[in-house]
Amino acid sequence: MIKIAIETGGTFTDLIWSDSSGAIGTHKVPSTPDDPSRAVINGIHEAVGDRFTEVQSVLHGSTVATNAVIERRGCRAALLVTQGFRDLLLIQRQLRPNVYAIECKKPDPLVALERIVEVRERIGAEGDIVTDLDIDQLKTDIQDLMTKEKPEAIAVCLLHSYRNAAHEIAVSDLIKSLYPDLPVVLSSSVLPTFREYERMSTTVMAAYLAPLVGRYLQTIERALSPAGARLFVMQSSGGVLPAAGLGERGVEMLNSGPAAGVIAASSVAHRLGDEKLITLDIGGTSADVCLITNGAPGVRAETEIDGLPVGMPTIDIANVGAGGGSIGWIDNGGMLQVGPQSAGAQPGPACYGRGGTQPAVTDALVAMGWIRPETFLGGRMTLQSQAASDALHSLGDVLGLSVNDVAEAVIAIATANVSRGVRLVSVQRGHDPKQHALYAFGGMGPMIAALAAEDLGIKRIVVPPHPGLFSALGLLVADIKRVYRETALRVVDDTSADFVIAAFQRLQAAAIDEFKDYGVAAEDIQFEWILEMRYVGQGFETQIPVDPQQVKATGAAYLTAAFQQAHEVTVGQTPSNNGTEIVTFQLVARQPTSNDVLKHLEPDHDGVPDGHSGRIRYRGDMHDCMFYRRDTLPKAFSISGCAVIEEATSTTFVPPGWRATVGDLGALELAKESQA
Repeated sequence: MIKIAIETGGTFTDLIWSDSSGAIGTHKVPSTPDDPSRAVINGIHEAVGDRFTEVQSVLHGSTVATNAVIERRGCRAALLVTQGFRDLLLIQRQLRPNVYAIECKKPDPLVALERIVEVRERIGAEGDIVTDLDIDQLKTDIQDLMTKEKPEAIAVCLLHSYRNAAHEIAVSDLIKSLYPDLPVVLSSSVLPTFREYERMSTTVMAAYLAPLVGRYLQTIERALSPAGARLFVMQSSGGVLPAAGLGERGVEMLNSGPAAGVIAASSVAHRLGDEKLITLDIGGTSADVCLITNGAPGVRAETEIDGLPVGMPTIDIANVGAGGGSIGWIDNGGMLQVGPQSAGAQPGPACYGRGGTQPAVTDALVAMGWIRPETFLGGRMTLQSQAASDALHSLGDVLGLSVNDVAEAVIAIATANVSRGVRLVSVQRGHDPKQHALYAFGGMGPMIAALAAEDLGIKRIVVPPHPGLFSALGLLVADIKRVYRETALRVVDDTSADFVIAAFQRLQAAAIDEFKDYGVAAEDIQFEWILEMRYVGQGFETQIPVDPQQVKATGAAYLTAAFQQAHEVTVGQTPSNNGTEIVTFQLVARQPTSNDVLKHLEPDHDGVPDGHSGRIRYRGDMHDCMFYRRDTLPKAFSISGCAVIEEATSTTFVPPGWRATVGDLGALELAKESQA
């Protein structure tokens, strides 16, 4: 039986699969932005051919949800709110993304004011019913809304429903009795936590995405039905769930592709013994960077998409607009810039020969000789070097530079942008990047990893197997995972232990019930308890992993000490005269998956490497360079730069002063010559 993983990016759709014998296969196809499911379905058939009926499960990470929000391609959604709170979605927060900007424009909400309806009801902060729900008026208002605005989905976010969901459930029941096929998304189901605006924003986004994500996943599931294969989808938290389990929670698909790459890096790093690393995932559009300490990536309680808050646990990944398709351009001051605009998949960089005329980073790499046109994508796609030169020449005419000088400048600026992203997750958070290994993957990550490492003082780089498909590999080794959150403010005192235990037992019961629908038995689920805590009077919380046995044994003393320790690490100080309170309970439920697929990545040959000599341009001079096919390199093979190591999905550049060695798991390990 075949297990296949698919990650859809802005430029390419990557596939990697394994069968019951442990054999691994890979494939890469251009993405189809007009209908991303087409590349997924066609890619599966191209990859496995007449073995399609053997496909048992498909694991998928996609940018569909993220792009729909950024490009405003979701549905026409409506919103029901408690009377008096109609303007909340437009008021937003008073935070300014740039405190020095004289004018600050807030992001446009996903639901217009005319599609926001007030509901006569009120639930108090403790969950008590203050004002009964006016069902008769609600029925009239909903029918009027449907007649005038014709929404395709409805979000329901009533005040304090995280403490008592009775009114939201009643509203949902009424809508479904009137319009059975209309998606209805409740905040008490999507995000039962406090902070009204963040909860409302997340619920609205879930409704905004529901029809689009639903159609997308259903299209893929229909295509898989002849094989009887089951579809799983990666979440931003780093775990997969059956597509049916997402239901109206398509918002959990945001940033699912980059999360998969981090999961793969964590698995490989564990095998190689690395506990401190920085992941660098560079594709066609962006560079995604994540800091991993003690073998695990950081997880944020919420994130933002296009300026709109999303209260979903998300692997802490920084994004910068630096990819192979990032376009070089001249700003108003006459300075060369690179990105964040990208040539994407269509038309792509000029060298793709699909009509693109603007110079991209890939064009610069071709002009420098680092990418050979005839070996791109393993020879499946021949690049046009003259088109790359022509595009760069048009930029050089404006700057008064030669094609070679422009190409070097484009690469240097792209590298600087990547280094900035690495500093965002390391230096700016109190971590020294020099103490970490750099795990480089994606189509372009291994190409400029050594350049960024030199800028950052990093001495060791790991290029894992199948780097251009690495996010897809992460899907193969990801756990089935779901994160449950529930707000219940509680000052820590002698009764806290019983309160905490009861809350987590309630969440565990809900997890067991849901995982039963996924075919997972209760005894196969692992649970992790996390508390979001703060000092009384603080405005924001710190996440604290807690040990259930310690909670039961020492109660308040353990909870207070655990919080103070985490607070000092995060903030740098620990006030001793403030009370401590629990704000939100977070339960992580997972069924661990086997990552045995990693052991099949080792080179299985002792043959002679396939190498060819050539010349490339590097830092203003021409250099002799060896070009190798990575799949011909035996374990322990070692080469000093200048070298280029090619494979079907990516290219690794080993500049002068660096040495590359084939290590465990078939990973390429680059080190400064003084460290080799």
